[in-house]
Amino acid sequence: MKRLSQRATKGFSWPIFTLLSLNGITILGNALTEVAIPWLILEISDSPGLVAAVMSAKILPIILSTFFSAPLVDRFGGFRTSIISDLVNFLSVLLIPLFYRLDMLNFALLAVLLALSTLLDSPGRLAKDVLLMKEIAKGKYDKSFINGLNTSIENVCDLAGPLIAAIIVASLGTITALYFDAASFLVVAFALILLKKYQDLDHVITNQQKADQQEVAHLSWRYFKDGLIYIRSLNQVSAVLFISAIVNIVITPFLLVYLPFMNKLVFDSVINFGLSMACFGAGTTASSLAYSFFGKHIKAKNIILVGYLCLTLTLASIPFIQNQILILIPLFFIGLSIGFAGPIEVTLIQTQVAESFFARTMTIFTSIRFLSVPLGYLCFGALLESSLALYTPIVMSATVFVGLAIFYFWLEKNQPNRH
Repeated sequence: MKRLSQRATKGFSWPIFTLLSLNGITILGNALTEVAIPWLILEISDSPGLVAAVMSAKILPIILSTFFSAPLVDRFGGFRTSIISDLVNFLSVLLIPLFYRLDMLNFALLAVLLALSTLLDSPGRLAKDVLLMKEIAKGKYDKSFINGLNTSIENVCDLAGPLIAAIIVASLGTITALYFDAASFLVVAFALILLKKYQDLDHVITNQQKADQQEVAHLSWRYFKDGLIYIRSLNQVSAVLFISAIVNIVITPFLLVYLPFMNKLVFDSVINFGLSMACFGAGTTASSLAYSFFGKHIKAKNIILVGYLCLTLTLASIPFIQNQILILIPLFFIGLSIGFAGPIEVTLIQTQVAESFFARTMTIFTSIRFLSVPLGYLCFGALLESSLALYTPIVMSATVFVGLAIFYFWLEKNQPNRH
């Protein structure tokens, strides 16, 4: 019993506990933005297409960051990269409500500020992933458990964030929520600085790592080309990357364009929008927690097939539910259908990818799966502007189903090469 208690305590070491908590604070702030920005645009314009166009600007920097995220982290370390990212995010988000108060905010400027807020978001997330990975390796902790716990914390913050944002928007106004978002980045930056005083977050850099960093600075194209070739050699990683990209094409516009549209123009309730996002977060939380404890006993392929098949069926049912309370039920099941994805992807990469390729693999993985999201924004945004707007989830369902079929035959065709 004593050994078991010691293992449990060891599993929650001070650096890991702090990194997980700070990641949760960042996600909580982002959840505020995900409610406030679409709602602000709809309040001004009543146009889901404009919401899609502005939110697309937030995705494009993530794609561009492919070319500098991993080199930044490899060259400057996870700590410094994370601090710079958080401070840039703080300033860019803070400028949105400030310009609005000065009556200087237009949609073009809003798109620019959103793009700036995400320009270093990917390097910042990668930096925190690298810091967490090193702490996991240093303490020899269970990767599946820590990754599942990390995703669960993110999902709990996704659950609480929309509810808090909806209450703030309903009682204090849309703009006020953005001040909370900006403050969250500042809190994370200062907390990391304090943690650095007591813990060597980046650990010792070896001569080989220094040589690799110098090579990265001069051979960025070869650096990523080798990373892409390496990912292609891992069949299961490539297949999971494909289906993840397809699901992101659908789920991101669903959450940030369709749900605001439905709750603003159909139900006219920001509280219901917050509840919708919260129910989705509750589903993802339950799913990621289940993976934390049972994921190692079930094949990743089977989890993905069953989960995303349930996603297609649930999406297809939404147009036939017009009650703003009953609509919360399928939203919970949508979250339940995809909550496992995050920990599966991270665990798969940590398990199959060599440490020397980890940073670039994480960056390429993140960027590629978001590559077509702006296209999804624009296509589904245009569909929401048409007379078929309420049937948009059926088109989304068909998109995921086709991607899932390709994923299945991809793995079956290359079955002898599976790891």
